[in-house]
Amino acid sequence: MKKTVVSLLLLYSITLFASDKFKLDDFSISLEQLVSSSNHIWVNSGYTTVNPKCLSVLGVNDFYSPPLGAKDFNLSLSILADSISITDGPDYGKDDVGLLYSGGTWYPDKIVRNGTYHHLKGNILYSFSVRSELIPLFGNAGFMEKVIITNRSNHSVKMEINAAVQPGKLLNVPLSKWGFSIARWTAPAAVSGENNIWQNGQAKIGLYEENKSAVLMPHETVAFYVAVIAEDFNNELPASIDFRSMENKTISAWQNRLEKYTQNIPAMDSNIPGLKDYYYRSIISGLVCIWENDKYLFKPHISTAGMDGGGTCSYLWDIGGYAPNMAALMLGPHIKDIAMQMVNIDLEKYYAYTLDGSGIGVKYSYSPFSFSYLVSAIFQLLGPDKELYASVKQIILNDEKREDKGTHLIDYGEQKNLLEMRGAGWEHVVVSPNAERIWCLQQLAEMGKIVGEPKSDIETWNLKAEEIKLSIEKNLWDKDKKWFASIYPNGFRDYVYSIQDYDALQAGACNAEMENVLLSHLREGAYLGKYGVSSVSAEDTLHYEVIDTDWSGGGAYTGDGPQLALCMYQRSHKELGWDILKRHFWMGNQLLYFPQEIYSDKPKEPEHKRANTFAGLTGAEAVLFGLVGFQTDYNGSLFINPQPVEKGDVNIKGFGFKGHQIDVELSLQNLKIYKDGKLFYRGTPKKIKIV
Repeated sequence: MKKTVVSLLLLYSITLFASDKFKLDDFSISLEQLVSSSNHIWVNSGYTTVNPKCLSVLGVNDFYSPPLGAKDFNLSLSILADSISITDGPDYGKDDVGLLYSGGTWYPDKIVRNGTYHHLKGNILYSFSVRSELIPLFGNAGFMEKVIITNRSNHSVKMEINAAVQPGKLLNVPLSKWGFSIARWTAPAAVSGENNIWQNGQAKIGLYEENKSAVLMPHETVAFYVAVIAEDFNNELPASIDFRSMENKTISAWQNRLEKYTQNIPAMDSNIPGLKDYYYRSIISGLVCIWENDKYLFKPHISTAGMDGGGTCSYLWDIGGYAPNMAALMLGPHIKDIAMQMVNIDLEKYYAYTLDGSGIGVKYSYSPFSFSYLVSAIFQLLGPDKELYASVKQIILNDEKREDKGTHLIDYGEQKNLLEMRGAGWEHVVVSPNAERIWCLQQLAEMGKIVGEPKSDIETWNLKAEEIKLSIEKNLWDKDKKWFASIYPNGFRDYVYSIQDYDALQAGACNAEMENVLLSHLREGAYLGKYGVSSVSAEDTLHYEVIDTDWSGGGAYTGDGPQLALCMYQRSHKELGWDILKRHFWMGNQLLYFPQEIYSDKPKEPEHKRANTFAGLTGAEAVLFGLVGFQTDYNGSLFINPQPVEKGDVNIKGFGFKGHQIDVELSLQNLKIYKDGKLFYRGTPKKIKIV
């Protein structure tokens, strides 16, 4: 029998962090604060993601480590204390129902859960605490669980941990198939073999234990270990494992992730309620999308989601369409590889690529804008790139070939090519992405100046942008209805009060009348809810619904609210920008990471959608490039045009731009800027060139 005594001072043993701006504890959150559905609570290592059995102290559900996964899986642990069998819940009965869950904490690298048992058995008090640490493995497909028991009794107790595995269906799916959903995947049920191994002809899993039993003296603490590892059916499982080494690998992976991918992302402090929490949860929303596995085309691979096993593909609209500046800051030069892979899969056919680089999805109408937005951010934050420029030029100009020569507008197809609403309305000739063509052509012209395009081409692109703008006003804006029309091939015109209409404002397609009308609808009872925005105005009774929050109402895709706030900041409507942004602050202390969608009238996420999204980084993008006001240009300059709130301070430290580190202290009356540690400006808030 091997006994491991654990010092109470080392229950959370890792306190050395690689990043001086961020540490793992900065992103911790109490499980009791969460409004997330149980199927949205996961923890990943960047190699494996695992789901705890919620309201239990020791239970574990599914885990995925593409190409492997365990669906309908469960590990349950029970404790034998002398002759007393203690089960793990949740149990909603009274009296002695076993181990009682007493709270937990989520960290990026583990989930910690606590439990208590306190009963008299034959006039003898059995009292002990249990702490479990659920750790997704890095470098191996699977997880480990450290179970730390403290004997609070005044007598010795023999403790034994007993594991029961329900293997479920073991998956071994080619990397090219890991797209948005795993819900429909089927596999044979695994059967038990020898030596705690289960298999089904596709994959196998093994159960490993260390220090299964121990005698605990009064007030002594002992750690027990359990792990489950998956392998391809044709490969051998390890004969034994080193639990401490595996734990350290996951911790090191997360420490390295913080150090590497937050070099240019500033830390924040603020006395504005909710702002800091929201900003930090936005950052972790991007970090949990980083996967590092030598089997994948890229290391790191940036998934659009992935915490629950679905959405492990890299989706252009998430990365480029919502948070391209944050993506460039986080990933540095690697963002160029991601952009070029989007080109390689052929955006005329697909909108995303899988773990091995295969194209997936359909031709998507928003891909030209999303790619252009991403390349624009790369140019401004990292510097010009001629290969990317050639690609974005080709994509933009190829899209222009589709225009109707009479109206200069493009028919962008049906729902599958656009927003995928569940009723008629936003199809064919719509204002967005027609409006985004204006922005794309104008940015192509600006980038063209940098790379030396002929002046005549630049003038042509700017003139084309102006033609599209005039055509939108003439053909799509209805002065009587005061809204944009969607025009079908048969001449049918519909009017959808979609949040996508505001992309026309951001793209520069609106005159003063249009802008004023759009702004008038940004109010409660229409687009704004207490907890966010609605993708369709509640006043649009033809199209509004509350199940498909994505694009049909009752809520919105997670990136849309902060993106709308950023648009308001960019259009100099800072009060409206702040009003929209702060409605999302509940997410910072009630969600682990930002889900695919949120409701706008209650602090909750739709549990039938993906658990997380890379577009969650849009929150930080709105804070840094809207509220704080960083602005970049194609000449390599950095400006700040701060938009302070009436009450409250915002301090950021460590914004990285082309080798410089920028710190900012901002309030309504004062602005301090430090450049590379030296005071650069002190005075009233105004637009200033920093680099």
